[in-house]
Amino acid sequence: MFVDNIEINLLSGAGGSGSVSFNSKSSQTSPNGANGGNGGSITFKTDSKLFDFSNLKSKGSFKANNGEDAQKNLQNGKNGDDLELKIPLGTSIFYDGELIAELIEENAEYLICKGGQGGRGNKDMLSKRNPNPEICESGEKRKKMSINLQLSLITDLALVGLPNAGKSSLIQTITNSNSKIDSYPFTTISPSLGAYKNDYGLVTICDLPGLISGAAEGTGLGKSVLRHLKNTKFIVYLLDPNNSEYDVNQQIDLLETEIKKFDSRFEDIQYLRVVNKSDLNKKASNFINISTLTNEGIDELIDELNKINFEKLKRVNKSFEKIFIEPDKFVIDQFENNWVVTGRKVDKITNLKGNSHEVLNEISYRFEKSSISNELKNLGIQKGDIVDLNGHEFSYE
Repeated sequence: MFVDNIEINLLSGAGGSGSVSFNSKSSQTSPNGANGGNGGSITFKTDSKLFDFSNLKSKGSFKANNGEDAQKNLQNGKNGDDLELKIPLGTSIFYDGELIAELIEENAEYLICKGGQGGRGNKDMLSKRNPNPEICESGEKRKKMSINLQLSLITDLALVGLPNAGKSSLIQTITNSNSKIDSYPFTTISPSLGAYKNDYGLVTICDLPGLISGAAEGTGLGKSVLRHLKNTKFIVYLLDPNNSEYDVNQQIDLLETEIKKFDSRFEDIQYLRVVNKSDLNKKASNFINISTLTNEGIDELIDELNKINFEKLKRVNKSFEKIFIEPDKFVIDQFENNWVVTGRKVDKITNLKGNSHEVLNEISYRFEKSSISNELKNLGIQKGDIVDLNGHEFSYE
């Protein structure tokens, strides 16, 4: 089964915790607690040997390894192993419904889910405020993401037509591929791929499922079919003079209208219009007429395609990568005189362990320096109100 649209869940590795230790155990001076290892990250990498997402479908969820906790006496924890997920060329990556990357080149890499930062040990937390800290940081938590992957096949030439126009027969005739063929509509429900050589080199070709009116709005297989035109360089419109609903010119109007409605850039893709089924004596003037049944006109069509240097043609789609940085968000909920603050920014403020008195002092210091304090002022917090940061409560001053 051809898998060109898939949802997967990703979990980065959590960072390891730092440690608390001292060179002088008796006086607890000269801190030498080490840092935790960073959690493993998840990266997508394109592989030209893949043609869909079948390699990812069976599992559905993927996670990188956690970083290790630090040991005493400057023994840092090991970093968690990164995870690399192979995807086909032409993959679009969506997060929260937003397109964040288009990968159409070989060996393109995209860091999608960064591992948690390892926590600092007490050596790196030394400051003028606290020259011998008895606290360290916990590592950052795992990051969880739900990602949608959509594929647009990387091809030189795409066959486009209404159902039962003979596209599968034509790709088989040109490339000797083994497309399924029959004499009823919607025979092809997923793209068929093939390749042949012309005077300039190897040409990749795909036969797309038939389009119908309303395809751009999602009727039938519409959107999933039209998506595969993003990364092609040339279109052969295959027309059926035996169609009971539309004549040849109406078919052209329907097909071109649907693809341009789906993406206006498709108007720039070069094309050739070909009428099939000339064996039925239904030839159309001003078109290349062929018969995939008798091979009439096939040589003429191939001669036309041989004139095209597909290497020099440009795709309408381009590589795109958005630098993905998760913001330090926080949420404030008020319950009378209690203000409960949660979120990633709060996690960074409270990721401490060790001496409870020092932990609370450090949290208070970080809180005062943060934008959370200003936001609480704007919301009208009063002196004596209780602030709750991940279960750490203190009276607002």
